[in-house]
Amino acid sequence: MRGKIKLKRFLKDAEDKSFLLLCHHNADPDSLGSAIAFAIYLKSIGVENVRIGVAQSVSSYAKRLLTLSPVPIEKDPEVKEDVVVIFDTSSMEQLEPIEIPREKTLIFIDHHVEKENPIRAEVAVVDSSRTSTAEIVWELFKYFDFYDEKATKALLAGIVTDTASFRFANAKTFKALFEMLERFPLPMGEIYQLVAPVSDENIDQAKRIALMKACQRLEIQKFRGYVIAVSRVSAYESLACKTFLQLGADVAVVGSEKKGVRISARAKEGLVKKGLHLGRIMEKVGPIIDGSGGGHAGAAGANGKKNLDEAVKLILKEIEMVLREVG
Repeated sequence: MRGKIKLKRFLKDAEDKSFLLLCHHNADPDSLGSAIAFAIYLKSIGVENVRIGVAQSVSSYAKRLLTLSPVPIEKDPEVKEDVVVIFDTSSMEQLEPIEIPREKTLIFIDHHVEKENPIRAEVAVVDSSRTSTAEIVWELFKYFDFYDEKATKALLAGIVTDTASFRFANAKTFKALFEMLERFPLPMGEIYQLVAPVSDENIDQAKRIALMKACQRLEIQKFRGYVIAVSRVSAYESLACKTFLQLGADVAVVGSEKKGVRISARAKEGLVKKGLHLGRIMEKVGPIIDGSGGGHAGAAGANGKKNLDEAVKLILKEIEMVLREVG
């Protein structure tokens, strides 16, 4: 894993520096869990000035992780610290409206590889063979000889969600999981509770209304025996996608034009195994919406400024191309 030696050297004399740890839009458990775990590490080596910042919001699946954080977590923070560490974020657009002054030292930790417009950082720790950023942070902790139970809980939460409860896991994922649980025999039920989706009786009114509007605006497209659900909402795009899959769709695409363009897409595991990769499709969407996109094979998203309709047309065209190939 490139960059870990350079990072260890940089952190050797970091006690007097201030750190801001940043997470992408609608921070998920992988991004936020990695930041929380890293904050715990920084505190352990004597760094006093540490904050965690999220762009725009925290995902509903990550909010329970806030109880594990040893430092304040702020929405759209002003960047005052000496060092900015960016987690699970493939492009600067995913951090808007946060602005990072050029003179700040940047550290980048991620499992995505952005080819067209990568984040330029003094230290970059990137490993695309990993299924989550949390796994990379765990590897760093092993290299630093640092082990902490609360940090491990945060990392396990990130791994569970980014692998869709291990459906997209690989051998390295299970090796990391074994190492974590061997050192800290945590019940996995506790980790699942940290990231459990909100039950029906606890879904607040805004979410219920968003889901009903998503269903009201639903367009169903059929292609070669597959059902593609398309809709738009003003919020909770990913929740709407998951709901459509539960209702029987094979692929779901939901967009929003409130405060810019946001698109979320989800696909059933069977199509992913046949070769559908929504993350790669979303990468193509980025330039169209004047933003960026990416993600996993079965779950991906994009954020930008314009052209939602054009972007959705491209997504559907790309999905149909793959479905045509898989028959």
